[in-house]
Amino acid sequence: MLEFIFGYVMGEKSATRAASFARGAGAADAAALGLEIDDLNERVDRLLLVVESMWSLLREHGYTDEQLASRIRHIDGEDGTADGRRTLRPTRCPKCDSMVEPGRSTCTYCGAAIATTTGPMDHV
Repeated sequence: MLEFIFGYVMGEKSATRAASFARGAGAADAAALGLEIDDLNERVDRLLLVVESMWSLLREHGYTDEQLASRIRHIDGEDGTADGRRTLRPTRCPKCDSMVEPGRSTCTYCGAAIATTTGPMDHV
């Protein structure tokens, strides 16, 4: 199951994009991209360690791999597209009805307060 989580987190697109950037960049840009990729890899490794630790605790309490896979599919589809990512959608301003980008606490047009958009961890 951990191979599934690792594959799900990394994805093929990330590796392909990184290789494409490195081929198209100059030497200095490629070096900077290499450092950025190393940093991202470290973050993914730490994230994987946290996820693996949490999953081992949940498994000890009787949860199954099938339940985890089902929950991943459910959360993935909550934004309207089952594409392996969480995409926050814009909301409507309650005062002027303008579309407000995700993460903003006020409307760009009228300044009205906007309810905070839920994030991936608000389910737990």
